[in-house]
Amino acid sequence: EISKERTEGINYFKFEFKDNGIGVADDRKKLIFKKGYKEAKGVKGMGIGLSLVTKIIESYDGQIWVEDRSKGEHTHGSNFIFLIPEA
Repeated sequence: EISKERTEGINYFKFEFKDNGIGVADDRKKLIFKKGYKEAKGVKGMGIGLSLVTKIIESYDGQIWVEDRSKGEHTHGSNFIFLIPEA
């Protein structure tokens, strides 16, 4: 979903990516955006995907975070949200 949002006097484009996967537990919600973080052992990859996305979004003075798709039920999927200021 794409929408517009005004926060703290700044107009943003808001992007939401919702899924119905296993979700992200509250204690991991900030960790998954850190470089090198891997959710499960034995996972292929370098663990830089979300950290790279975070760096790009922050370079445009944006924000990124993840919420439960169903409030309070992380096992129902995730909603990844990012805001990019309007040009």
